[in-house]
Amino acid sequence: MYWNQPYLQPTSFGWDARVSQRRDRIYTEDLLSRNIGKLIKVYLTYENNPQWNAKTILGTIREVGRDFLLIRDQKTGKDVILMNINIDYYVFENQPATLAGKREG
Repeated sequence: MYWNQPYLQPTSFGWDARVSQRRDRIYTEDLLSRNIGKLIKVYLTYENNPQWNAKTILGTIREVGRDFLLIRDQKTGKDVILMNINIDYYVFENQPATLAGKREG
């Protein structure tokens, strides 16, 4: 009898709590993917690493994934994969970032 009941009941607040609100969220991945090809400076920290605790990399965004950022390092000319867990923040150097708009669909 209980297993047929929905987990959430419709509310009187004007929206259905069972409908996902995910489409209104904008993630870092969305913002960065709209800026592929732009020059960016990435600030990173690596805890418990005495060799390089804090690091900055200046390069061009090549690809964006859910948990990584691939940039071409301007100093070395090599592609570098950076894990999001180590990234503190980004600075767009030459031009303003293209902001992620609302998703279609």
